[in-house]
Amino acid sequence: GVVLALCNVDGVPSLLLEKRAGHLRAHPDEVCLPGGMLCQIEDKTIVDTSLREMNEEIAGLPENVQVLGVLRCNWGKVHHLVGVAVTPIVVYLGEIGHLDLQPNPDEVAECFVVPLSLLRNSDKWVHREGYAPIFVGGPHVIWGLTGYICERFTKDILARYSTHSAATSAGDMA
Repeated sequence: GVVLALCNVDGVPSLLLEKRAGHLRAHPDEVCLPGGMLCQIEDKTIVDTSLREMNEEIAGLPENVQVLGVLRCNWGKVHHLVGVAVTPIVVYLGEIGHLDLQPNPDEVAECFVVPLSLLRNSDKWVHREGYAPIFVGGPHVIWGLTGYICERFTKDILARYSTHSAATSAGDMA
């Protein structure tokens, strides 16, 4: 499972993402959502998996994470992009602007956020026939499965709140 980690950074509703470590064998230096594979010994649910993996990858996150739900995706499209089933879990972390987040260097080179207002800006998305959507509005290009999931979240969830003011916090969107 992967985590769509909503948060506020100095009051700005945002999404927390990672850039994978360059030394990793699979997908080095690519942008991804926190998360990973099920551990049948430790995890009872996909939510357990996703939260455990997020906390292994990023130290310093708030302890009281609010799980908002599961993002429904076109599983055929997800399988086409990555060859496995991936379940996106939506959570709210709260205000993280004051936190000192520490990426686990074994897995993550960098943590960064993208304001939700940028994700909602259609000019920041590139669409090509046969490819997952590409987001070019942040500090790093977001593409592949991560681009697909972020766009699904933007269209299926954020678009419903397009009439809310820019001052609405990510927690209020829950």
